[in-house]
Order: sequence, then C-alpha cells, then structure tokens
Amino acid sequence: MRRRVLVASIAVLAASLVIFMPLRTILSGDRVAARRVDGIIWDGSARDLSLGKLPVGDVNARMLFWPLFLGRAEMLLSRGDAPFAPGVSGSVSRGIGGLSVNNLTATLSVGSLFAPFPAENIQFEGFSARFAAGRCMEASGQVRLTMSETVPGLNLQNGLLGKPRCEGARLLLPLVSQSAMERADIRLSGDGAYTVTVTVTLDSNRGDPPALLNLAGFRPVAGGYRLVRKGRF
Repeated sequence: MRRRVLVASIAVLAASLVIFMPLRTILSGDRVAARRVDGIIWDGSARDLSLGKLPVGDVNARMLFWPLFLGRAEMLLSRGDAPFAPGVSGSVSRGIGGLSVNNLTATLSVGSLFAPFPAENIQFEGFSARFAAGRCMEASGQVRLTMSETVPGLNLQNGLLGKPRCEGARLLLPLVSQSAMERADIRLSGDGAYTVTVTVTLDSNRGDPPALLNLAGFRPVAGGYRLVRKGRF
C-alpha cells in the first residue's frame, strides 16, 4: 500500500513539474537569450528574445502537446503586427531527428551580419528548414533581404529575393536583386556558423561607383566586387 502511495506521489510530482515548468527553463542556452521570460511552457512570453546575433523581439511562446508523443519538442512562436515590430508566426522543433524551423513568417534585423553593407532586415515567408545530424535535409519558402538606405549605382530598392535550399550540408539562401546584377548568398551550418557573400556585377552602362564599394567593404573580383562576412550565431 505504501509503495503504491509513493509511486502515485512521485507520478503526481513529476506531472506537476512538467505542467508548471517555467518557460525560462527551455528558453535558455548558448544561442538563446531574453531580457525577461514569463509564464509556463504551455503559455508564456519572452521580451527581447534573441537567437544568437539575431534579435527577434517580444514574442508569445508555447509548447505544442502532441509532438511530444513523437519524441519531438516543438515551440510555437507568435506576435501580432505592430508599427515597429512586424508579426511573427511559426515554430521551432527539436527531437531525435534533429532541429527544424516550420512555416516561419518573420522580419529579423541583420545589419550587424552585413556591416558595413547597408542591409537592414531579412524577411521570411512560409520558411521551413530541417537539419539532421548537423546536415541540412530540406528547405522551402521565400526570403527577402531589404536595405537600410539607397546605395548609388546599385538596383536594390526592391531588396534581394530568393528561395532557400540545401547545398551539401549547409542551408543556402540565394538572394538576387531585380536586375540580377547584385546577389547575396547566405550559407548556414547546423552548428550556427554562417558565411555571407555579397557580389556586385560590374556594368559600364550604369556607372558603378568602385570607390563607394571599396568603402562598403567590397573587394574587386573578376567581373565585379565582392564582400564576404563570416561568423557564428
């Protein structure tokens, strides 16, 4: 009888720990930080959430119940539209099969990754990507890179647009301008390492300003100029 009571008590305690687990216990790690985290894993929020060097801002977060039966912890992120904080929707999951981002729609600031090139935001629309054992397995959706200011001689008023795909073990975001004279290739590894390569093709008819490109960190290559940035989230 005592053994049954003990087992039942342990089961109730374990269930209570899971049900009322604070959200901050899982929104923490080497590449996840927030100024403040409130609530429990089933209904919480984070202020000034950042994923490595990418600021996400204020979001609502909650764990999805049914994926747990498949051995996968999936966190749903959301935020309504606001004048200075565009909406966020999508989920991030981790399990035996690796890490995945699912149907993400969000706008994230990336100026620090491209500086001194004046990139401002990267916009994800229906973006999904899955990594297994550190390798990119599949990717889909649409990605747009927008500028913080106009660069004379470059056709970037509509940003650079592309569809993500896997390139070997890495995730590739191949972004191209409307004129196809400018492109930015963003490569992401499963361990958080990234490489950003911005290439500008020279066109004598449009009067490219080499001096300005040099000031922006570009270096001459065959047929144009290139800027390379490497780091880790």
